[in-house]
Formats: sequence, structure tokens, C-alpha cells
Amino acid sequence: MLPMAHGRNVPRVTVTAQVILFSILTRESAKGTLVDISRKGVRLTTDQSFRRDQKLALNVTLPWNQPPIDVLLAAVKWVRGNQIGVEFIDLEGNNQASLNAFLQSWGTL
Repeated sequence: MLPMAHGRNVPRVTVTAQVILFSILTRESAKGTLVDISRKGVRLTTDQSFRRDQKLALNVTLPWNQPPIDVLLAAVKWVRGNQIGVEFIDLEGNNQASLNAFLQSWGTL
């Protein structure tokens, strides 16, 4: 288990994968690289600038032929250099099931 920012502890899986981020406000898109993932959110690197509390939608391409995960609503919780922490707010049905199956395969659920 890796500690998250603000003293929270959530099981996370360290994995490299591609992420597409969409600004809810402007619908602009950016690319990022997944650093780790949990049932509550992701840490990723990106060359684009984001601000705390910015609302996003995400498309996370998981490795090993896992189905991609679409997050309808997420929020930037912290920014440190080119890394950001993003918390999932709205992750529906099949996407939640896909994420749970991926995390369970790593023994983190």
C-alpha cells in the first residue's frame, strides 16, 4: 500500500499506461502517462498545465489488453511539477467493474 497525498492510504498499482484528459470547461484534450491507479483515482505525468480542483474527464488505457476506463468526471487534487493527482468523482457501471477487475488481479481490492 502506498500513501496518498494528505495522509490517506489507498491501495495503488504502479503501472505505465496512456491517459487522455479532457477539460470539462473547455473540452480541450491533453495526453498523460499513468504512474499509478487506485479505486479512487490516478497519479499521472503530463506536459500540460492543470490547476487544483480543475474538473476533467479521463480515458485511461490499461495495459495487458484490459478494457479502457472512461471517467465521466474527475477533479485535480494536487499538482507537483509535471505530476498531478486526480480523484474520480463519476465512474459508472462497466468502467467501475473494469477498474475493480484490474485492481483485483493485482490483489489490491
